[in-house]
Amino acid sequence: MTKKKITALSVVGAFVLAILLGVIIIAGVSNSKNDKTKPVEQLSYWQSMIKDEVLLKKTVIPGAHDAGTKGLPYFAATQDRDTADLLACGTRYLDLRVSYADGKYLIYHGPSKGVALNGVLDDVKTFITANTTETVILDFQHFDGEAQQGTIAMVEEKLNGLLITNDTDKTDVEFIDELTVGRSRGKCLIVWGRETEDILAKKYVFKRNNDDGTRADSVIQSYYKTSYNTKSSKKYIETVLPQYIEKYKEADSGLFVLQGQLTDGMYVRGPKFREATHTDNMNEYVRRLNGSADMDKINIIMRDFVTPYKNCCAIRINFPKGNVKTDCHQAFLTMLKDVNPDLMQYG
Repeated sequence: MTKKKITALSVVGAFVLAILLGVIIIAGVSNSKNDKTKPVEQLSYWQSMIKDEVLLKKTVIPGAHDAGTKGLPYFAATQDRDTADLLACGTRYLDLRVSYADGKYLIYHGPSKGVALNGVLDDVKTFITANTTETVILDFQHFDGEAQQGTIAMVEEKLNGLLITNDTDKTDVEFIDELTVGRSRGKCLIVWGRETEDILAKKYVFKRNNDDGTRADSVIQSYYKTSYNTKSSKKYIETVLPQYIEKYKEADSGLFVLQGQLTDGMYVRGPKFREATHTDNMNEYVRRLNGSADMDKINIIMRDFVTPYKNCCAIRINFPKGNVKTDCHQAFLTMLKDVNPDLMQYG
């Protein structure tokens, strides 16, 4: 074998070895924060412990980014629990993206398509029917293909009688700003990410803002900028989250989704790797919101790879905010302790 061939083979071998080493490192980091903890029973009805008169926008609610993506390829999956399990873990806000092709309505993320929308809605119906003290927010952020009309028809069919409707003479923003926990129990709030007039004209459909926050008359503010969310965990927490909170303070209306997830801009490492580098920092950030100057504005906290512990870091903030019923204080704290005694150290 010539020297040139040996050199070439050595280069190729080194390249392959580097790739394999990279894959091993990514897989190791990605799996380092796996948490398959089963939810405690109280997480299915934690909102029963919140005072009826508390505004929904003042309640701290855990959310799931790209819900319904369990089982998708590593570069597309942002959750490893199905919808029923997410709800049982205390999640009350679901970010949903629907694709339509070949007669099927499927949850999607990027190029990958996953579970059927009707199954997700069945799980929501089953949960809310069994837990009538709870409120589930379904945020239909994005649509792929001609998915809108079929999606709203399926929502009407599956969740008939379980939808929050604006039957008043108030604007949707005024209505949501005054919506209390008591008035929304046992119901689903439907939020729509497209300015489709005939759908938004329905009394049970509410407009969401766009990522830049420039869409008028929106009931949910949910800010996102790819270049921000691809930063390192510490930079994102230190520099970006405060900006998102300040933007909501300027808007001062509607519900607020604080996007707690990071983005894999290269489609190489995947959401699970990014979340593994972010989990501990984000948990600490959320726990430290207790008693902070920003606490009053904290509403929905959306995360990747939801767990009972992540959710309880958010739910816990309802206690220092004064949202928990007096006669439920002990039960509320017991729930947190049953999930993890560490939660008792904050606030």
